Amino acid sequence: MLLFENNSVENTMATEPLFFRIYLENDKNRLEELLKKKQHISIHDQIDTQLDDLIKSKLPKKKPSAEELKHLKKLHIGDLSMQEYGVWVYYPWSERLVHLLDEEEFIEMRTSRNIYKITREERDILGRQKVGVVGLSVGQSVSITMAMERGFGEIRLADFDLLELTNLNRIRTGVHNLGLPKVVIVAREIKEIDPFLKVTLFEDGMTEENMDRFFLEGGKLDVIVDECDGLDIKILLRHKAKALRVPVVMDASDKGTLDVERFDLEPDRAILHGLIDHLDHTKIKYLKTNEEKIPYLLPMVGLETSSDRLKASMVEVGQSITTWPQLASAVALGGALGADVCRRIALGQYNDSGRYFVDLEEIISDKVKPEDDFYKVIDYSAPELKLDEMQKAADIVATEIHSKLTLTHEQVKELAAAAGLAPSGGNSQPWKFLYHKEQLFLFHDENQSISWMDFQNTASYISLGAAIENLKIKAASLGLETTINLFPAGSDSRLIAAFGFSKEEGQTYRNELIAGVGLRLTNRKKGDQQPIDAAVTAKISKNVTIDEPNAHLDLVEDRDSINEIANIVASVERLRFLHPQGHHDLFTKEIKWPSADGSPIIEGIDIATLELSESDRTGMMVAAKPEVITLLNKWGGGSAFEKISKGGVASSSAIGLISMPEYSPESFVKGGEALQRAWITANLNGLSFQPISGTLFVFDRFNQTNGAGMTANMAKELESLQYDLRKIFPALGNNCGIFMFRLSYADEASSRSLKRPLEDILKFS
Repeated sequence: MLLFENNSVENTMATEPLFFRIYLENDKNRLEELLKKKQHISIHDQIDTQLDDLIKSKLPKKKPSAEELKHLKKLHIGDLSMQEYGVWVYYPWSERLVHLLDEEEFIEMRTSRNIYKITREERDILGRQKVGVVGLSVGQSVSITMAMERGFGEIRLADFDLLELTNLNRIRTGVHNLGLPKVVIVAREIKEIDPFLKVTLFEDGMTEENMDRFFLEGGKLDVIVDECDGLDIKILLRHKAKALRVPVVMDASDKGTLDVERFDLEPDRAILHGLIDHLDHTKIKYLKTNEEKIPYLLPMVGLETSSDRLKASMVEVGQSITTWPQLASAVALGGALGADVCRRIALGQYNDSGRYFVDLEEIISDKVKPEDDFYKVIDYSAPELKLDEMQKAADIVATEIHSKLTLTHEQVKELAAAAGLAPSGGNSQPWKFLYHKEQLFLFHDENQSISWMDFQNTASYISLGAAIENLKIKAASLGLETTINLFPAGSDSRLIAAFGFSKEEGQTYRNELIAGVGLRLTNRKKGDQQPIDAAVTAKISKNVTIDEPNAHLDLVEDRDSINEIANIVASVERLRFLHPQGHHDLFTKEIKWPSADGSPIIEGIDIATLELSESDRTGMMVAAKPEVITLLNKWGGGSAFEKISKGGVASSSAIGLISMPEYSPESFVKGGEALQRAWITANLNGLSFQPISGTLFVFDRFNQTNGAGMTANMAKELESLQYDLRKIFPALGNNCGIFMFRLSYADEASSRSLKRPLEDILKFS
């Protein structure tokens, strides 16, 4: 039968020990009554050895013999018996009774081995300090370390949380304390180290309502240690500390990051080193979601200075783990750093502010760093297409196509400008136009587009086809009929097309699309899943095939198929993120972040056009690091990358796929022309349009290279995903997939991709 009397209700939340000086009659009677009532109390009496140490400490130059020591102790305690000397301290939560030297002698002996790291005068200064600690994970380590050094006379502890099993990876306590308030656990441990220290508890944590009491009741704090999780409290306590001129110390338990803000010496100092001065502090307490909090959190965390493992772990929060990881070693280091800095602040030995790093992995590391065999990438590059090269190629084929009409330079500029508005993979804009000997030529500038995703130039050919379509539509609006000689120098040439023009007679080519050439854009916002009118889908289908009968369009509108496509696209996106080369190209060639000088982004995909939430945008910043991707691959993580595209695709009203009968450069160019007609038609009819063809491009590379450069698991998954997509689009069994896109009714796009200036893409010989 289990006995629980040692865990009686009256002791459950006790944090103050009882003191009995039994040379006083009243204390002696109280202790006798306690011992009668609780006969199972555990008694610990080592007063004899404590007195030995006390006497020896008074005679550092002499080592007294056993007889001398016995005599000196007798003289020291005088008329009192050994049992009466000192103080008996009863700990109700553990039901232990401990015999100790009384306060003055206890302090002298407990700190004797600090001398002269801390002198007696410095010890006494520290003993008058009032320290506040908010948050008791790292805060526990700081509190206990300071208690061991006797770095305060009073400590105020604030935390509303109960100890959970998951906390035991970093909080030094026992399993018997599970379910107890953290403040109670820390207070007890401090009292068991030194029962004479004053511990004040704020079991509701720090709040806006009790903040004044925490800082001022019983005397103003001398320093406050911030280790709380609450964003609003982090900011509010700093404003309070600044107003009261109280220094703030904070450890981040990652890379030994320590923040010090000396509001006592710098009352005008910006909080958190000015990192969040651009944000409205008054709104903080009203922030509810992570999306709202992230702009404040990121500067505090210091995303760029965080460890690789913490960055990679951030991607996995909410996926394979529930919260940010912390290690006992980092927390212990944080306790040491926090305690050390608080001590030196109190003693006037440190008078500065700043963010500091004591990164053990950097300080103590292999002198020769092992090479990373996983993240091996190629910086794909091609020489820029020069004017003399274009002229030479144009001269060879100039006689094969004759223009019946000589264009003015203004007409040429209008045609090239319209063509330059076409879509391109990663907004690479791989085109260059040359007007030479009264003819117009279109070239592929591989310098703009070469990448892992543009295997055998297929993505570029689609873009160049879209540019050709724009040019034809614009020419018709100018009263011109266009003749095209596709790949006049052969399909392995960078010369894509030569154009001839004549006066158009009768029907104007696709005159209903001209208004959409400049209107067309990518909109990645989520749709409302509203069904598309059949007349609109019929228009789109007609414009795909009307000038290219070999083009085939499938439109999927049932929800189950759309959701399945969303899963496929999201999974391929994850694999692309995790593939070193795919990742490298995505973040070095495609995704572009705002520059410090605010200059416009005219190449690549402006991060603003991705319509990301704040948390997803942060995820992209973290994911840009090769070290993060390497770790995620080792851990089998990265599922968070699926959410970037999955929600948007699933919100679509329809998914379209354009295919052609054969795999050839001509098919991709013609497919690009068909794509542009579909895109413009959709936009003109109020539909949002977003390419999701990255899936097809990854499948293409996988198929054409038999999975070269991919892990066995990645190849196996791609094979399965491709099989699933073919079940939804049976045309892929015989046809070559050219382009896949989503259609939806959605809010207007926040921004659009910009284009290179005309002088970059058009040359006159």
